[in-house]
Amino acid sequence: MVKQKVTMKDIADQLGLSVNAVSLALNNKTGVGKKNKNLIIDTAEQMGYIVGTGRFGEAIAGKNLCILIKTQYFKDSDFYAKILLGVEEEAKKNGYDVLINFTNESEDIPDCVEQNRVCGMISVGRISDEYLAKLKRYGISIVVVDHSSMFEPIDCVISDNKLGSYKVTRLLVERGYQRIGFLGDLDYSMSIKERFFGYQEGISLLGMKGYSITSDYVQKYCILSDIEQYVISHNLPKLIEKLKGLKQLPQAFVCSNDEAAIQFIHALNKLDYRVPDDIAIVGFDNISLSAAVTPKLTTVNVHKEFMGQVAVQRLIWRMGHRSEPIESIMLSVEVVERNSMKQDI
Repeated sequence: MVKQKVTMKDIADQLGLSVNAVSLALNNKTGVGKKNKNLIIDTAEQMGYIVGTGRFGEAIAGKNLCILIKTQYFKDSDFYAKILLGVEEEAKKNGYDVLINFTNESEDIPDCVEQNRVCGMISVGRISDEYLAKLKRYGISIVVVDHSSMFEPIDCVISDNKLGSYKVTRLLVERGYQRIGFLGDLDYSMSIKERFFGYQEGISLLGMKGYSITSDYVQKYCILSDIEQYVISHNLPKLIEKLKGLKQLPQAFVCSNDEAAIQFIHALNKLDYRVPDDIAIVGFDNISLSAAVTPKLTTVNVHKEFMGQVAVQRLIWRMGHRSEPIESIMLSVEVVERNSMKQDI
């Protein structure tokens, strides 16, 4: 027996809608609400009316957003998991499905982009200017989260890294700490560079308090390279080596992120230093683990889920305003004080 071909009427009957509504949705025309439009397209695909993109590619693309994130970020970072949660919630609220694409260093174009199955893209975390340029050639709107490009004009949603690092460094200065170091791989991301800048502004306050900041202050107390790879791989022996390589151990460390801070607490414990009795450690991001470790970590709160929500809102706006100026959206941060630093020294 020959199977009958599915028709628009079959789809309409299945959903209790008019044939006209089905036709408008499948041909990407106005006149059908976003929720019903997506329901029609999904049902048409399930019933076999739509095979591949073909004639209805524009309608299919109109309900999908591509999310691009490096595999290591998703696997190893509570920070980025929270951003993705915000992206998914906001996309769903606005009637979009998300197609998450995990990338490594190959920087291949996602299939959903090459096949024109998405109407916009959100890239989460660091992305190279060359890869951004390659993606932009496909003509879809793109928003970058937790990264900003110095070369490619692109909408981005970032946290106020400089201010957050300045505030937490200033808090250390106010508590009486004079020898304050920074732990962060400056070659790893723009965010870490910005946090280091905030730290530098913070330690400049020592001069106002009458303390001397020598020309080799940063060199003496900071670790600014080859850190992130050891944090990601949880390579405690290498982190201990980095600490041993310092000319002098400071009274406090400002860390580029909470994951680094927590692992350096473990490294310091192995060297028989206790936090905060012997040395203070502060982090950045306020991930879930920062309140669960011993001692609980003083850190800078980043509104991670909100970053994801704002990215979706910006992308939806951008898709309807392609010629408007590019914008960087900076979200506020605040210090969360816990037990990894003393009240005064």
